Amino acid sequence: MSTTEKLIRKKLFQNEFLTQKLARFIGLPAIFFQNAPDDKSSGWDDMQYPRLVFVTDSADDSKRDYKKSLSVDIMCSAVNVMPEELEPHIKNALSGVFFTPEDGETFSAKWKSSQIFRDTVNDVLVLGMTVSFDIYEYPLQETSNPDPIISICNYAESWDNQLTVIGMSELPGIFVPERNKPAVWFSRGNKSISRQTNTVVWMDDEIIVHFFAPKLQDRMEWLEQFSQCIALAGELIMPDKSPMFIKQIKGNTDGDEISGQIAISVQYGLLRRPAYAHTMISTKIK
Repeated sequence: MSTTEKLIRKKLFQNEFLTQKLARFIGLPAIFFQNAPDDKSSGWDDMQYPRLVFVTDSADDSKRDYKKSLSVDIMCSAVNVMPEELEPHIKNALSGVFFTPEDGETFSAKWKSSQIFRDTVNDVLVLGMTVSFDIYEYPLQETSNPDPIISICNYAESWDNQLTVIGMSELPGIFVPERNKPAVWFSRGNKSISRQTNTVVWMDDEIIVHFFAPKLQDRMEWLEQFSQCIALAGELIMPDKSPMFIKQIKGNTDGDEISGQIAISVQYGLLRRPAYAHTMISTKIK
């Protein structure tokens, strides 16, 4: 089991309702990765159900390197807890949480669907439900200097010390944004050349803002404060000390934390540096 799967299992263990209702195997709540032990194994307590079995998967995706998914199978017998009782607690345990494994990028899980199924295991009628999630990764989209993403990340970190900048701030393995301690991630939108002169190439870039907080009202308040402060600033200083001008701020009424709620249009210059065959060390005039 990788660090990713260990973090998911740990977060499920932290849900009190699940740990109270699930069967126990070698003294622990019955939560397994990929496969559960045989029903006749000596590790079980008095009963083998209900239990959870989760798996992760990945596939090619045009917008990201690859798309990951997570599914949790709830398996219950017909004489105890029903899947419908456990399903909302699984959604609450995994949704809106950032996981940062030691060997990978920070990611979160967003609930996709829940589907009921029936099966027979060792002559036991199993009533089940598959709870599916999409997994989204949040790498720092740093490229080369001057870099608009690094510039706005630096601004966000200094803007409010309660704000966590995903990809830049140091995160624990499991992190849950709160009303007073939200999180933000910046991704890249459209890029184009605005105009060129003999000394500067002016670039137009679009930065997408993704704000994470428990409730919609929390996110709206933070987004409004952040966008107003950016607008009032007018420009941000880039790592090479040049200015990055704020041209436009547009809200996306259909956007959420995943697609982004605000698009910030910025403009900055790339200096043309002539290449010299030899460096002039000194001059001497007679």
